[in-house]
Amino acid sequence: MKPSFKYWIFLGAIYFALISIIIASLVGAWVSLNETQQAVLGEMVNKLVPFPLLGTITVLFIIGALINLLFNDYIVPILKLAESARIISTVNPKHRAQIKNASKEIQYLAEIINQSADAFADLQEDVAGKIAIAQTALDEERTRLAALMSELPHGVIVCNTDGQILLYNQQAQELFKENQYVLKQDHQIQGILGLGRSIFSLLDRDQIVHGLEMLHKCHISGRTKMVNNSMITLRSGLCLRVNMAPFFTEKEDTETITGLVLTLEDMTRQIESDSRRDMLIQSLIDEQQKDLEDIRDSITNILGRPKLDPEELHNYRKKIDQASQSLHEKVKEARANYALHLHALSQNENVLAHNLLDVISNNIYERFSIKVTPVAPEGIWLQLDSYSVVQAISHLAGLLSTHTNISEILMTLTADEESGAELVIAWPETKTTLDLLETWQQTPLITDTKGNLLNFKDTIENLSGEISPISNAEGEYTGVIISFPPADQDYRLAIQSEVEHRPVSYEFDLFNRGKWKELDQTPLRKLTYVVFDTETTGLSPSKGDEIIQIGAIRIINGHLLYHEVIDQLVDPKRFVPQKSVDIHHIQPALLQGQPTIDKVLPHFHTFAEHSVLVAHNAAFDMRFLQLQEEKTGIVFDNPVLDTMLLSSIIHPNQESHSLDEVAARLNVTIVGRHTALGDAIVTGEILVKLIPLLEAQGIYTLADALTAAEKSPFAKVAY
Repeated sequence: MKPSFKYWIFLGAIYFALISIIIASLVGAWVSLNETQQAVLGEMVNKLVPFPLLGTITVLFIIGALINLLFNDYIVPILKLAESARIISTVNPKHRAQIKNASKEIQYLAEIINQSADAFADLQEDVAGKIAIAQTALDEERTRLAALMSELPHGVIVCNTDGQILLYNQQAQELFKENQYVLKQDHQIQGILGLGRSIFSLLDRDQIVHGLEMLHKCHISGRTKMVNNSMITLRSGLCLRVNMAPFFTEKEDTETITGLVLTLEDMTRQIESDSRRDMLIQSLIDEQQKDLEDIRDSITNILGRPKLDPEELHNYRKKIDQASQSLHEKVKEARANYALHLHALSQNENVLAHNLLDVISNNIYERFSIKVTPVAPEGIWLQLDSYSVVQAISHLAGLLSTHTNISEILMTLTADEESGAELVIAWPETKTTLDLLETWQQTPLITDTKGNLLNFKDTIENLSGEISPISNAEGEYTGVIISFPPADQDYRLAIQSEVEHRPVSYEFDLFNRGKWKELDQTPLRKLTYVVFDTETTGLSPSKGDEIIQIGAIRIINGHLLYHEVIDQLVDPKRFVPQKSVDIHHIQPALLQGQPTIDKVLPHFHTFAEHSVLVAHNAAFDMRFLQLQEEKTGIVFDNPVLDTMLLSSIIHPNQESHSLDEVAARLNVTIVGRHTALGDAIVTGEILVKLIPLLEAQGIYTLADALTAAEKSPFAKVAY
């Protein structure tokens, strides 16, 4: 009950009691008189009544003034002190009670509370210092986990047996990035990878459930090494190899499967490459069969008929020549096609020089039995495509082995920080021609990411390097020099120090949830929220104003997921007034070419699935969404919480419940005010701090919060 309402009830009750006593006293006195006395008193009423009536009015005025003083100087300040004390003890130890126009006693009480708050803050700092020491060790473990997960070459997702995602790494996020924007037949966007979301919105449910059943059977049978493998094709066309391993929890000496670890490997390029290889082999066999038959037939006739006339012999020779030329072209084409099959990484990597030369040496010796002597100083790093270099130099060794009697190759690498590195490949005891070296440089061996054929010369030139032949005085070629540019040390060091910033996301408390409870009975601390905000062309959605920006962030178990956000500009297809631009500073030119609201809302709808929507003054933002239902067919039927209403329930005696005032009261720093994402993040941080204050008033579940919000005086505001 509001203090003002209590004030009028209290004042009315006192007035009623006082007047009732006076009237009862007068009636009792009148009844006690006889008729003669009553007649005499009746003649004197006109002279006696004004003075008691005036006295009664004066007494009522004095009582009203005293009660007003009591409420304004004592009751209301005490209620404000109680709210401030709860803020200090629950969410903001830096908050201090500031009571104006109160009695000296209340002011003294406020000073005592603030002194206690100072002592409480000092105590918390001491506790925070001890927590920080423990947190440092925890952060080290987290960093190790982040490093481990990010260094894995494949995507990793951990989920519980209900399919809720507990952890994922950046590689997994990249795999599903394109898949998120593939439209279904009902125009809904594919599921989004995120903590607390369902793995079944991303991968086929039947295959995951089947794999889990197989793991259960293996576990029951006593097998210790359990991994289930399957191939899953996404709607975007990606083909994934999914390795599924169980996660166990021990309860009462019994191990139970409570989660799954999924490793995801993109097999799309490999499958396409394998298909090209198979087609290449088959076409090579089919196309060369006829040419070989023609050659064989011609040679058989020439050898079997030694007395062929010149014209017939010429025809057979011509046939052999044409067939051999056709074979030559097909082999050349096969070589080019085979280059498409090779897995070219087409990305530079950091490689130790002596390791690279060892790999090249071993490869050449195993393939061609040519002895290679590598010489390279320790600690020299090269930035190049090691796969291309190994393939190219091995190909050079193969050409030399075919066209010469080479038995040994010398490889020497020298490096300088300013001029770069030089790799000298020499065969001093063997001579070759410039044509062979040019053929080697121009032979297509690999492809780039777009499928374009690349030869070794192109690859080296892309690295800003150069290939130079080595010749002797007689013009015979005895080696080549391959130069590489200086390595970027900052780039290499940046890669090595990236561990602390790797976006590995996890929330292991979801392991303990089991199946979802009824949403309205779920504790506020356990709900998944999507906090959002909009910037608009104006403040009148019913009069044609439109959304120009949507910002949103997810909250799981009281943690804001800063890597799971939406920050999207929207083209309103209408004029944006300057007075609106002055508030949100979004220039109309920035909106041109941005997606329209009918393109943005489906993604936001998917982002908010199975979540409680939260906004500050939510009626305003929800009205804009509701007006789009008929145009887009997107209906937001999520439960909605309004931090403005919740604040008014928790602090009914505070003068303001604006976003700025609530943030200041709860010690939430505002960054990016009047930007959709900035305001959404502030609102999310406010919500997290409001939850313990709600619990202190007995509001624990979503149903409790919705019921309480309906009683707010702001709940009847409409737009």
